Amino acid sequence: MKRSSLYLRRITVSAVFLSIALVLKTAFSFHIPLFGENGMSVGVSGIFSIMPSVLFGPAYGAVVSGLSDFLGYLLKPVGPYMPLLTLTAAAGGFIRGLIWTGLRKRNGVKMKITVAAVSALLVLVGVCNVMFLSSDGVNKDFYNNAGEENVVMEDMHFISKALIRRTENTKNPSDNLASYITTVTSGMIGSGALGLILILLSVVMSKKFYRGEQKEQISRLLIAMIVSGVIITTLNTVILRETVYASWKVLPFTIVWLPRVIEELLGNTVKAYFVVVLLEVFRKQRGLKELLNPKEKL
Repeated sequence: MKRSSLYLRRITVSAVFLSIALVLKTAFSFHIPLFGENGMSVGVSGIFSIMPSVLFGPAYGAVVSGLSDFLGYLLKPVGPYMPLLTLTAAAGGFIRGLIWTGLRKRNGVKMKITVAAVSALLVLVGVCNVMFLSSDGVNKDFYNNAGEENVVMEDMHFISKALIRRTENTKNPSDNLASYITTVTSGMIGSGALGLILILLSVVMSKKFYRGEQKEQISRLLIAMIVSGVIITTLNTVILRETVYASWKVLPFTIVWLPRVIEELLGNTVKAYFVVVLLEVFRKQRGLKELLNPKEKL
């Protein structure tokens, strides 16, 4: 295939993914009952805007992610438009594609060990959070029991202080606190356990369902998506803290940043498994496989 024709077809496929992402962004998303009263929204559209960066590299990922953010706002505006967030969305697509490109040829065993270690850490932190919150008396009825008294947080653990400071001045502090408690306890434990189970299943069942490079996709993809997601979430938190949410400046940066990072981690974990399914479908289509150079096989 001629290089010019290759680029044209890649652009066309990327445009198709962008179109699907925009349609889904305006119509479909699902919520996990975590992070505040309305829960954590996991946009199905993000799964399709991720694909070009994984298939064709950082440049395609940057363009599609940036356009998805900009055009998505035009189709379904939410609050004031912020060009800096469009730039960080584009940067996220670029970083994701760059990390994925660097990891594709890495040792698959090491990737699995890394994902397993992160998953085990999530379980450990979740269990510790259960113990800390319980010892501090922080539960879904905390604000009801506190009444009109000032909450004394001096001797509490960090996680208890963080959740109270994050929710005490919100519209529905009790509901939001209950949601955050679920996130940092059962949410983290469940996500870590899911990661460990899926790594175990990939080891046990890979010979039956996958061949060659396909065996290692999920661990590599998880790392690429989570690392890029954490970087962009950190940048977005700084931008929002300095430009939109003045109330965030009163709180320590970690108090604002940590729940957003956990949300990004959980959301990208969910998306990664959908992306793996799409990659397998893509790999099996002969016409689509021609878009990848021999050195760029999935």
